[in-house]
Amino acid sequence: MAWYGRRRSGEPRVGARAVVVGLGISMVGVLAIQTSTAVRGGIDASRESMDGVAANLANFSSGITGWSFGFGRNPEDEAKIAELEARVRDLQRWKDLAETMALRMERYEKLLDIVGETQGQSVTARVVAEENGPFAATRIANAGAANGVRDGFAVVNENGLVGRVIRVGEYTSRILLLTDFSSRIPVMGTLSGDRALLVGDSGTGAQLLEPETPDKIVPGEIWVTSGDDGKLPLGVRVGTARKDGANWRIDLAMEKAPVDFVRLVPPPDFASPETAPELGGVERNTDDSLKSVSVPLASAAPTTGAPPAAAATPRPPAATTAASPPAQQPAQPGGQGGAQ
Repeated sequence: MAWYGRRRSGEPRVGARAVVVGLGISMVGVLAIQTSTAVRGGIDASRESMDGVAANLANFSSGITGWSFGFGRNPEDEAKIAELEARVRDLQRWKDLAETMALRMERYEKLLDIVGETQGQSVTARVVAEENGPFAATRIANAGAANGVRDGFAVVNENGLVGRVIRVGEYTSRILLLTDFSSRIPVMGTLSGDRALLVGDSGTGAQLLEPETPDKIVPGEIWVTSGDDGKLPLGVRVGTARKDGANWRIDLAMEKAPVDFVRLVPPPDFASPETAPELGGVERNTDDSLKSVSVPLASAAPTTGAPPAAAATPRPPAATTAASPPAQQPAQPGGQGGAQ
């Protein structure tokens, strides 16, 4: 109680002041020690040794990261990594070359005035499965005639060709998939250049029917639409070729992912000449315009003493004037002038 009373009476705190003075003296001493050359040399040596230890630890940790579960990279992994890096460099060169060739081709087409395939506006739609339909492999899209869809539209997703539109309603349309047996799509190989007919086999895939040069087909090559029928665009990816016994099959690109959203692409504008509209502003030739105007001949017969050449020469028509023509004299019987 006496100690508490002394604190409340406002007496000076000697212990607290001694602690503050001691801290100040120790800080001054530390600064004095660091300014000496001997102490600084020892500190620098220890600092350099710690830097070396830290560098060794960093190298060791980076080496540990290159190992996986106690097993380091074998020569096969190193060779695979080198091969992939070389392939990336080759692909970059091919990309640059393709962009240059595309630009050059575009300029050539403009210079030569090449007529390209006219392509209309595509429609994006969502598709669902169809039950108890007339075909084995069909889908229903939620876009129809009201959205501009017509029969024959190609159906494409992000992987490639899905099928084509075979029936159109007002707000929906039926899509025949490539896997249906009724599907017939003309295709061609990108490497072999071979052309064939892609026929579905009722939901399990598709095969090439009657290829032109089956010996030239390369396993794994990409096949695209050839556009020979004039109903599908040219160059839409279909799948890759695979040998199946004596026949060739196509691993469809559409099967790489679920078919949910698609684009309905109109066919190229290849109308037959019989159904093409007539050219405007051109008049047809008529029989009257093809007839030549004949020159009028003399109505009077030539006289006896006149030469034959004069009788055959036509006379030009008399020039008309603004004045009224003179009255013709009636013919007198008994010769000219009415003489007896």
